[in-house]
Amino acid sequence: MKKMILAGCSIIVLALLVSSRWATTATQAPPQDTLPTPDTTLAVALSLEDMANQSDVIAIGSCVDTRSVWIDRSLVTLATVSVSETLKGTESTTLTVVLPGGADANRKIPVAMSYPGAPRLTPGEDVFLFLNAETDSGLGYVVAGFAQGKFSIVKDEDGEPMVSRDLTKMSLKGNNGVRRGAANATPLSSFKAQVKGYLKK
Repeated sequence: MKKMILAGCSIIVLALLVSSRWATTATQAPPQDTLPTPDTTLAVALSLEDMANQSDVIAIGSCVDTRSVWIDRSLVTLATVSVSETLKGTESTTLTVVLPGGADANRKIPVAMSYPGAPRLTPGEDVFLFLNAETDSGLGYVVAGFAQGKFSIVKDEDGEPMVSRDLTKMSLKGNNGVRRGAANATPLSSFKAQVKGYLKK
């Protein structure tokens, strides 16, 4: 009788162990096939004076066209900008800005690449740009400091032109550590005067 009770208890304990192990395994998350991507991009913080001094070209203009192309195994977007004013660098009527990321809808399975905080230009957008020569492919220029050198020109409620920039998808590394970027807007006239002041130094 004792043997039967002992055997019955053993079976119950074994069943409890198996069921608890099964429950633990069932609630575990399946392994991830992809690594999570950060929601920000890290870049060295640049002041307005830094960008004015380090840029090859500083121009004001309007984006007239964008198209995505492959460079090696990466998609980039080529934005054509009609230049209305050049503050620094060789004057030209148009220039090409190479932007990280893009979309290829012509493939059997469309492919898109994007980077948090990457600069974007859209046709019809007026912009104030700090640019450096793009040396890898030679296709044009890149925005200084990832997205730090791209400002949109918009009008406030009184119709005054403003330059605005949104760096909230960027982490900026400076002397005081890493901080998240911010969004700001400044009157175009004072912004342009400040940039010209730095260029005269």
